[in-house]
Formats: sequence, C-alpha cells, structure tokens
Amino acid sequence: MPNEPVLIRCLSCRALNRVPSDKLPAHPVCGQCKTSLEFPRYPINVTTGSHDQQVRDWPEFLLAEFWAKWCGYCRKLEPFVNELAAKRAGRFKFIRVDVDSEPDLARRFIIKATPTFLLYRNGRLLGRLDGAPAQDSELERWIDQVVAQSLPRR
Repeated sequence: MPNEPVLIRCLSCRALNRVPSDKLPAHPVCGQCKTSLEFPRYPINVTTGSHDQQVRDWPEFLLAEFWAKWCGYCRKLEPFVNELAAKRAGRFKFIRVDVDSEPDLARRFIIKATPTFLLYRNGRLLGRLDGAPAQDSELERWIDQVVAQSLPRR
C-alpha cells in the first residue's frame, strides 16, 4: 500500500482527486479548481452535528474514537493515536467523539466502554473495537487487519 493513490475530496469544489501517496507531502492541488487539497494530520473533535458529514465525506479510511476525559486508557492512547493520525495522513482521517459532551452519539452507537473505535471506508462501517487494547501496537494491528480484509483480493 506504500505508493497506492488516495482519494481526497476538495473542500472548495467537492471534486474527488486521486493523489499518489508519495505526493501527499508536496501539498497537492485539486485537478478541477486548483485549490490546495486539505487533509487532517491530527484527530478532529466532532459533534452530533458534524459526525455524519465527517464520516460520509471522507472517501478513504476513517477511524472514529469514542473517548472520555476521565478515561485513563483514553489518555494513555491519545499520544499514540495522534502519532498514527500524522503517520497515515491522507489515507486515513481520525475523528474523536467525547461521550460526555455528545451523549446522543454515544447512545446511537451503543458505546458501553471507552475508548471504542469504529473503522469506516467511504462512509461504510468496516469494524469495531470496544475497549482499550493491551498495547498501542495492538490498535495498529487491528486497523491493518480490518483494512486488509476490506481491500479487494489481487
């Protein structure tokens, strides 16, 4: 997957752009309107009002983390999730939902443990991980496993 192209939606004209992953650091521009293509390099905090659009509009992989400020596991994982978001920017988008601030979303997704991770691609749910993994690397392995299962066989 190192040099496979990624899809990025232009925030200005909404066009989908296929960008080779090795070109992401070069600040690519939209092929249609020539606006600089933006993609998050860190997790985005979302609300009930923005969640569905964030998930629906991202054409690649999206990891949603449901967390709480008081959760020790969430605080322990935060630096690793931030690092992962930077490392996989462009191919992945990371969002965070505070279950205390957004109880409607927590109920809608039946969140019973924090953190809970939902992995999507193009708005379609691919996998769910309830509770904290024993090690940071287990979260990354779970992501890679779900991604591999979702890709077409060659």
